[in-house]
Amino acid sequence: MAGKRSRGRGLRKTVLRAAGVYAFAEAVRRLDHRRAEAKERRPLSLPEAEVSEGIRSLDGTPIYAECRGEGATVFLVHGLACNNTIWRYQKAYLAERYKVVTPDLRGHGGSGTPESKDQSTERLAEDLDAVVEAFDPESFVICGHSMGGFTTLKWHERFGERYRGRLRGLVLVDSSGLDVVEGIVLGGLVKRLYPFPLGALLDLSAREFPLAEKGWRALGRSALGYLFARYTCFGVKPPAKEVEFQRELIFGTRLPNFIRAMKACLDYHVEPESLSRIEVPTLIMVGSDDRLTARRSSERTCMMIPRARLKVYERRGHDTMLECPEEVNRDLEAFLKECLA
Repeated sequence: MAGKRSRGRGLRKTVLRAAGVYAFAEAVRRLDHRRAEAKERRPLSLPEAEVSEGIRSLDGTPIYAECRGEGATVFLVHGLACNNTIWRYQKAYLAERYKVVTPDLRGHGGSGTPESKDQSTERLAEDLDAVVEAFDPESFVICGHSMGGFTTLKWHERFGERYRGRLRGLVLVDSSGLDVVEGIVLGGLVKRLYPFPLGALLDLSAREFPLAEKGWRALGRSALGYLFARYTCFGVKPPAKEVEFQRELIFGTRLPNFIRAMKACLDYHVEPESLSRIEVPTLIMVGSDDRLTARRSSERTCMMIPRARLKVYERRGHDTMLECPEEVNRDLEAFLKECLA
């Protein structure tokens, strides 16, 4: 009898804690929206995109890519659980001066999911190379956010020599040349748990479970989904509209693809020697409050790349191009002018 009462009290405490967390998440969401009403951003006007068809990665995976504008080419590569729309402010701004190409990496957006289910950064680099090869620009810069930055550095490690003289610069936005566990919050704990047992748990979670997918979508619609996007991707007092947008991107990604891409990030590694061989100017942008690829990780990466420079955005998080697009656009344009003059 005493055991049943004890279990009952434990269950009530768990329910109350869960209700408290949800109430907190809902309060944060409402406060953000109330604060955002006073400084709403102007509506965005994007030029019409040309969709490139027939691009296939090395293993045959179809890759979706959009192109806007004319001139020297800028490739904008998105991160984990996003797609090319994460660059909406940069596409609108840069397409007036450059040809802006925005692909979707495998398992994301309009691109396919490979039959092999391989979403490693090795394969992502092949996706990016297929896009670069399809457009075959005379001069270009590649800009990668988060996992897109990992993809960019892995691409350079494998394919960069092929484009010597044509590749004019690299940009890493809230990304890193170091292993992910070196830069994320609780990285030390993750390092102890990965690859075992965390890797096995991720492999299990990446299987097709319709009920899990429904739960993933339901979580995304809730205030808890908002809080998750806010904590992982933004800094202090973020724009509520951008948090909602990022929330939709994260939970709009199918759960197995999200898990496999997360595992790819944990497995990501480039040799320090390959970073030291990067000869083109490299701009590293990072939010001071980035919890996924911390400022210290960007500082160390900057020291390892010979012609790298670092720009820190104070009180911003992992999505600087959404949090402070005007500043990012100005810095990005100045760098592109220097590289593509």
